[in-house]
Amino acid sequence: MNQSVIVIFMIIWVGLSAGSILLFQRGDNASLKEKWWPRYTIFSNAIIAGFLVYLQPPLFILLPLLALMIPLTWMTINSTRFCHHCGKVTRNPFFMKRATQCSHCQKSFS
Repeated sequence: MNQSVIVIFMIIWVGLSAGSILLFQRGDNASLKEKWWPRYTIFSNAIIAGFLVYLQPPLFILLPLLALMIPLTWMTINSTRFCHHCGKVTRNPFFMKRATQCSHCQKSFS
C-alpha cells in the first residue's frame, strides 16, 4: 500500500473535520447548514468509500461495507436537524426518528 495515499486521505479527512466544525457546529445560520449538510455528508462518505475501495479488501467484506454506507448516510442526513432559533445542530440518537425539539434551546422544530 502506498503510504502517500494514506497521508493524502488523512489530510482530506482533517480538512473535512475542520470544515464540519466551522460550518455546522458554529454560527447560527440554520438555512445554510440545512442546505449544505446533505452535500457534505454524501461527499465525506464518498471519500470514505473511495478509501475502502483503494484498500482492496476481499469482495465479501467490501460489498457489504459499501452497501451499509448507503442507509447510514441517509439516516444521518434524515436524523440531523438545525434549530432556526439558536442555530445549533440536534441529532436524535435513534436514527429512525427525527428530533421534535432542539436539544439546546428546547424550542419545537414545527
